[in-house]
Amino acid sequence: MLVTGVLVFMLTISAASQDWVDIKSSKELRALHSNKTFKFTFMGVPVVAHYRADGKGLLISADLRMPCTWEVKGNDQVCISDERSNFCWKYQHSKKNPEEYVRTSTPGGHMQILKVEDGIPDF
Repeated sequence: MLVTGVLVFMLTISAASQDWVDIKSSKELRALHSNKTFKFTFMGVPVVAHYRADGKGLLISADLRMPCTWEVKGNDQVCISDERSNFCWKYQHSKKNPEEYVRTSTPGGHMQILKVEDGIPDF
């Protein structure tokens, strides 16, 4: 019974991972962040992040508005810095939903599911 459960779990993980495609192109990563709005949840709190093509951004969460910067590192990650932290992320896009992405922090492996939309407000 336990072996069957483990096998089903492994097959589920394998099938789920096939729904996502790694982004390994600096050009595609730049396009993903240029004049885009990201929506996600961090520790149960909704967050909106706006990223301009010039490498500047704005993170908005609850009553917090924090400027940030972003830059592509190599061909497979984007690093985002603000006054509190610096995180680098690797990205995957959904095969089923073109607005949905997963990013994984490097190092650390923390994952976030993102909805990405075209356009940003003036800031």
